[in-house]
Amino acid sequence: MKLGSVKLAHPAVLVLLGAAALGAAAPAAPARVEPDPVVAGQRVHLGDGGRCADAGAARADSTLFGPVTLRPGAHGMAADVRVPERAAPGRHTVTFRCAPGGETFTETLTVRRGRVEGVDVPQAAGGLALLVLAGGAAYLLRRRGAAARS
Repeated sequence: MKLGSVKLAHPAVLVLLGAAALGAAAPAAPARVEPDPVVAGQRVHLGDGGRCADAGAARADSTLFGPVTLRPGAHGMAADVRVPERAAPGRHTVTFRCAPGGETFTETLTVRRGRVEGVDVPQAAGGLALLVLAGGAAYLLRRRGAAARS
């Protein structure tokens, strides 16, 4: 097909070139706070979405967990942090800052009522104490039975 003296390129090539141009002009991926929502005690992944790569440094800050230094990773600057057990349910702001004087952006993290399932230290200590008591009782009963037979 000709348009005057200019030959039109194959439509698929035009589509690919257009998509590549849009991809190059697209802004960096948004920051990530995953998972969202969470419960108190749960670990959260914080990521800048590649927005601070040029700055070479980044921090995330929230009233939930305080300041956290993000480290370079496969998908930008990132860190994992645990939401404290005392965290109040509700929406909390997480502020990302690229290097001093760099770009600042925010995300939100929702904390729901509940707690992380699993065994914590006091529960494990209580379980161990019960096992020791049960073992001691079994030993004493067995000893009494041996003494009664003699």
